Amino acid sequence: MCALVGTAVADTPQQQADKLFAEGRELLTVQKDAKAACEKFEAAIKLDATATGTMLNLGLCYENLGRYATSIKWFRKAQAAASENKLSEYEEAAKTHTGTISPKVPTVKLTVDGPPDAEIRIDGERVDATTYGRVEVDPGTHEVIGRAPGRRKVTQSFEIKESETKGITVALTESAIPVYVDRGAGRRRGAMILGGAGLVALAFTGVYGYIEKNNYEDLMNDDYENARRRLRYIGTTVFVVGCGAVAAGVLLYLTAPGKEQISDGTAFAPVITDDQLGFAVSGSF
Repeated sequence: MCALVGTAVADTPQQQADKLFAEGRELLTVQKDAKAACEKFEAAIKLDATATGTMLNLGLCYENLGRYATSIKWFRKAQAAASENKLSEYEEAAKTHTGTISPKVPTVKLTVDGPPDAEIRIDGERVDATTYGRVEVDPGTHEVIGRAPGRRKVTQSFEIKESETKGITVALTESAIPVYVDRGAGRRRGAMILGGAGLVALAFTGVYGYIEKNNYEDLMNDDYENARRRLRYIGTTVFVVGCGAVAAGVLLYLTAPGKEQISDGTAFAPVITDDQLGFAVSGSF
């Protein structure tokens, strides 16, 4: 019964979105805290992705933060949604703000010197090749990352101001250094230790047998039988153990995995083996 009551009184996603929207409006219009307002609106749009009013307010709060590329993105979405839903007031508001902000948006012209299948990201977001000629970004500092199969990853930063247009060249011309991991290194190391121990045991057997043989051949008293027993049990046991260790070592060494390429060197590569855990990085330092 308690569970049913709890379910009945819980807010629906739409109610949660409405609540977040109201909190965002309070922060934006009364408290003048655009950053906090944007966070509320972002949370609301995740719950109701079709809310034209939330899109408009995301555009407004990002405009107040000076993030014009992000702002105009939301105004365009709001304009398209309003047009589709015949919300002329919202459509006109979004259109007006888009026209006002458009001259303030910084743009980047990307030139990619590399394979046609290169992947370019700005601040982690992939840039479509069709938009290389004009990429809208917010004013401030940004990071460009370029990757292509067989080419060394390129990372570079740039700073851009309001209304500025800047050309950025991403040169993916250097061949990448492949990253390898030796997954059998631990097994081969163990095989060599085991085989070495076996050889030591065999060597001990030979030396011990020689000494005891000389002893019992020279003795004609009660120690004769003791020497023979020691040689039979100790020498034979150590010999068998030594042979087994050598055979096991050889088998382990021959069956150990060889080196394996885990990356073409264009990015960080995870390394997970029996005795390794981390990341492999290729390049020059």
